[in-house]
Parts: sequence; C-alpha cells; structure tokens
Amino acid sequence: MIRFSTLEELNEHLINCSLCPRLVKHRTSVADNPPKRFSGQKYWARPLPGFGDPTAQILVVGLAPAAHGGNRTGRMFTGDGSADTLMHALHSAGLANQP
Repeated sequence: MIRFSTLEELNEHLINCSLCPRLVKHRTSVADNPPKRFSGQKYWARPLPGFGDPTAQILVVGLAPAAHGGNRTGRMFTGDGSADTLMHALHSAGLANQP
C-alpha cells in the first residue's frame, strides 16, 4: 500500500494515476472533445482529488459529483448545484454553520 505524508501528495498521485488504461483513454478523449458549453475553457476531465481536513471524522464521497470531473473548478461540490445540495444537507444535519 502506498502511503502519503500529505493530502496534497495523495491528490497529485490520484490526478496523474494511469493504472486503468481504459479509464485514461476515456478521460483523455473527453478532455480533447469537451462539451460545447465548455468551449474555450480549460476542461478538467481528470480524477477529482479530495480537499479539506485530512483528520476529519466524516468523509463525503460523491458519485459523479461534477460534469466529467469538476467543471471549471477541478473540485467536486464546488460552484454548481451539487455544492448547493451538499451544503443544505450538511447544514440540516448540524455539520455546517450555513446552508
């Protein structure tokens, strides 16, 4: 098992992972031909790294959290409807101070 000293090291490894050739081929194809609505923008189309406190007691995992990998931000649950939904849910559960 590979161990990482920091979340940044883990994220860098994740973003550049090529263990699954079929997945790499798909994400490369998506990046080369992004949807028209993203025309002229840098298109992420890579694995989404985590963010936050690495010692947190709760882990939120998203199933398809953003269009082909993080939309314009390169981060899940940031700047789109999934972020709004998650923040409202966390607030309702008492895990966020604002919705």
